[in-house]
Formats: sequence, structure tokens, C-alpha cells
Amino acid sequence: MVPQIAETEVRLTGPEEADRFSRFLHDFLSENGFPFVIIHDAPERLGQLRRVAFEEIGLSLKFAREWTQGQGAL
Repeated sequence: MVPQIAETEVRLTGPEEADRFSRFLHDFLSENGFPFVIIHDAPERLGQLRRVAFEEIGLSLKFAREWTQGQGAL
């Protein structure tokens, strides 16, 4: 069985948003017991794009929901 993966695309528009993302990610990891996370960096795309995926799909979905709610519609 192939595990399901849910990724959240996060586009950072500048240093302030990058700092906010870093703090949010740190807090999220702390609150959830420091789970395994993969962050893919894709700076070659327009803006600074990060793809965030957790080992557990439920946690990936929770991260996506909380990040999106915290910043409004992406």
C-alpha cells in the first residue's frame, strides 16, 4: 500500500512573511510533539515557494487548515 501524502504549498512574499512562517512552523511542531516534517524549497518559481508535508496525512491536513486560517485565502 502506498502512503497518501498531503502537501501544503506556502508562497512567501517577503522577509516578514518568511519570519512569520518560521515562527508558525516552530509553534506547530512544538504543539504536535515535533513530528517528522519535510519542507521542499522551490525558489526557482515565482516568489518563495515551500511545500510542507508531514509523515502523517492527518497532521499535514491540520497544518494546511491552520496555516490557511491564519493567513486567509491563499
